Amino acid sequence: MRNVMNRKITLFILILTVSVIAQLYSVSLVFGITISFAPVLYLASIRLFGFRFALLLTICMSLLTQFLHIGNSLVFFSILEILIIGTFYTKKGKDLFTWSFAYSFIIFILYFLLVFLFSDFLDDLSVLTNFMIIQTVAATLFAALVADMLCDYLPVIPKMKNWFQEKNQLYFGQVISHILIFSAVLPLLIIILVNGRELESEMYKEFYLQYQQLEERLQQKVAEMDSIEIQNYELDAELEKARIKSILDEFIGTTNRRIYMLDQGGQLWLYAHNQNDTLPNLDYVEDGFVNQIHPNGFIWLPSKQQTLSDWYHGYYLGETTFINKRAFLIIPITNRVVALAADLTHYLMFALSVLFIALVFGMIVNRILSNSLIRLTQLTSDLPEKMNRQETFYWRDTSIDEFSKLGQNIEKVANQLQTMFTDAKKKNDLLTARTNQLIESESKLYRLAHFDTLTDLPNRYSFHEDVTEMLDAPANLERFGIVFIDLDKFKQVNDTLGHSGGDLLLKVFAKRLKQFQRGQPVTFYRLAGDEFVAVVNLKTEKDVQLFSEQLVEVIRQTIVINKTEIMLTASIGISFYPDHGKTLDKLLHHADSLMYEEKQEHHNSQLLTSYREEHD
Repeated sequence: MRNVMNRKITLFILILTVSVIAQLYSVSLVFGITISFAPVLYLASIRLFGFRFALLLTICMSLLTQFLHIGNSLVFFSILEILIIGTFYTKKGKDLFTWSFAYSFIIFILYFLLVFLFSDFLDDLSVLTNFMIIQTVAATLFAALVADMLCDYLPVIPKMKNWFQEKNQLYFGQVISHILIFSAVLPLLIIILVNGRELESEMYKEFYLQYQQLEERLQQKVAEMDSIEIQNYELDAELEKARIKSILDEFIGTTNRRIYMLDQGGQLWLYAHNQNDTLPNLDYVEDGFVNQIHPNGFIWLPSKQQTLSDWYHGYYLGETTFINKRAFLIIPITNRVVALAADLTHYLMFALSVLFIALVFGMIVNRILSNSLIRLTQLTSDLPEKMNRQETFYWRDTSIDEFSKLGQNIEKVANQLQTMFTDAKKKNDLLTARTNQLIESESKLYRLAHFDTLTDLPNRYSFHEDVTEMLDAPANLERFGIVFIDLDKFKQVNDTLGHSGGDLLLKVFAKRLKQFQRGQPVTFYRLAGDEFVAVVNLKTEKDVQLFSEQLVEVIRQTIVINKTEIMLTASIGISFYPDHGKTLDKLLHHADSLMYEEKQEHHNSQLLTSYREEHD
């Protein structure tokens, strides 16, 4: 007697531990809803160890998972599930799968009563509540089916016979019936699981595309702004603020998207939203749960429980920057949660229909001849792999009308699932193509924003960005020089050869700078017109001066434009960090001043030479 009691206690602790682990490693379906193997264990305990054992196990499991914060309050519905199914099984016998349908029927009746009594309250949440009820029922039915199979087959395993008092006799028709039902339902549930993940992934991709569109618009605006506009923007000029708001309002349109821009102090600087939309307080994101879905995008939920209600009240947050401001794209996910819940509800209803059909025909299977059972087994076995291979399902008819209809129904289900697979693949291919197009467009926009279209040298924006980045990291910054280059008498080239000739001269000159740049610690930029600048990563002024002399020799080499030889000269100004300044403006101003002085010297020298030639 004591040995039997010790064995039960050991079994109880073992099954309780496995149940908690199963609850901990639940498979996520969508929107915080998970599929756990734990219900299979406590349902199977009704048949294997008795109603009281299963009820105590479920209560302990529910309390323990709630204490360890690995479940939510819905886990206590398992106690109600065991009470109803266990009572029916104890008094009426049969199997768990049959009584799980009775339990589902009771749940539907209670739910319809609640809907009838609280219709006004549940009207807005009807889609979500329908989805939760149907998902719960589907999970219970499938768990009961698996539990029945465990109870039928575990006691016949040689090494496990002594653990169970119940010794069920297996029948060939019963085995075939289980195979039929399980093979018909499991692939469908797998499809629902995969499709739910795919729908959630598509939602994330849609948010990311909207985030990219906003970022591209902001970057395009930065590229279009000149230095004065950027300066006015940084000084919070109302005119620039109004222009930015106009762009954001146009981006939002009539959607429920919202955009916040914060200044460097973290204060709200600008917001844009639909006039019909209620503007929430930005402080609400301080609490709750945040899940990162891409490097700058997050899903915010009101609590860490991540229930379906939390997802219903959740938001997408995308963060980017616009010069010296932080911009946040906020999109409520309520409508998308409702839409995805509605889609999954249809799939689950279809799964319940298939499950019910499988139950009816499973009862008939026990009375069918071996030949018909073999044909049916051949059709339903290896179903997931056949669907992946896109094989055509064909039911070879038999003389038995019931099995003929069952085979035809399974054929229809399999072909419909194949259609679902095909549609999902087409949508994924289309989304991939659109994503590639956006990536290509982003690359082109980056090229236009950072490089001069005529000379293919980095432009003024790249120069400011690179030097600012160097100056913003003083710990790693070493001494470097800035060389300002201005071509002499470039206007005369335009007057003589035309603007096309001037453009050609600039292209040839830029190509010469690129060749000179190879192997040198220097990067050339074109600021505007005939103005160029070089960032020289040399540590001493002597090295920078020597570099400038070599550059002058390269510039003075003859250039042939439209069969006309041109001897280029240039005025150069040099500034050195940190001797001549620690900011970009000071360094650039110093180099520009020296360049202007040299240009004046060249001009005076040319005037003196001309005067001497006239008087000689």
